[in-house]
Amino acid sequence: MKLRIRPANICASAMALFVVAGMSAPAEAACTVNVFVKNVGKNRIWIRNELAPNGDGTAVQATAGGWRALNKGGWAPQGIVDRERGPFFGLNSNQRIGDGYDTALGCNVRRRFRFEYICDSGPSDGSRFVKYYPSVDTWTPQAGMDIIDVELGSKCN
Repeated sequence: MKLRIRPANICASAMALFVVAGMSAPAEAACTVNVFVKNVGKNRIWIRNELAPNGDGTAVQATAGGWRALNKGGWAPQGIVDRERGPFFGLNSNQRIGDGYDTALGCNVRRRFRFEYICDSGPSDGSRFVKYYPSVDTWTPQAGMDIIDVELGSKCN
């Protein structure tokens, strides 16, 4: 399993160097948020790792902008691949995977994350669900969060 965990505080360190050197700091660079998902359901789920033409899919939104697909920032966790399912990757029950997401904006931006998944079997077989982190109408509790850990799949039981 390939897992890229990347330092998330590079932005802050770089900015501090400019201040110490007495130079004006450049516009804040992008940083990395390590995003993990865990299937807490009893059945396999399939997570869409792109934005669909209608805007659905797994994505992140900053307070200053629209939705951006996580895969556009390099988020590519190594889940189960099924070529017939296209841009989806699978997670078995109790499986947890993650990868780094390189933000388009700076480190000190509050965000919200959206994960679209489909149940593979059980009473909700084929049903589509969306999970927001922290919620559909709130933002991450602090700017500069470097690890997001989201539980999915409970609605598939």
